[in-house]
Amino acid sequence: MKRLYRSADDRKIAGVCGGLGEHFDLDPVFFRLVFLALLCFGGIGLLAYLAMWIMVPLKGAAGEVRSPGRLCRSRTERKIAGVCGGLGEFLDIDPVLFRVLFIVLAFMGGVGILLYIAFWLAMPAALPTGADVERPGKGGATSA
Repeated sequence: MKRLYRSADDRKIAGVCGGLGEHFDLDPVFFRLVFLALLCFGGIGLLAYLAMWIMVPLKGAAGEVRSPGRLCRSRTERKIAGVCGGLGEFLDIDPVLFRVLFIVLAFMGGVGILLYIAFWLAMPAALPTGADVERPGKGGATSA
């Protein structure tokens, strides 16, 4: 049985349409047009695309399936609290898109600010990596 994956090679945003094109042996442009047309009917195209983005696993360039890591605030790609960086790392897209989205939604009745704060409170901080952890006895003050 053929499984559905998001495409890592033929992607514009998240690889959903590219994956559908590979799965059904059709041009991904067809699926992009369908999602765009459904966007005009109450936004159902956007909801379907987002649902597939979250639920369908990503297939790497060499054919391996990549599972996303844990959703957490970023330690490296942070401007305020690391929310946009964490979302970008988790979904493997540029965090600038999330920053722009939160800013646009902030001008729409403050929804962006409320969403950002909700994500900030709900997302755990990233665990420190080996380089971030100070090892006892290595560096720092020595005791005599």
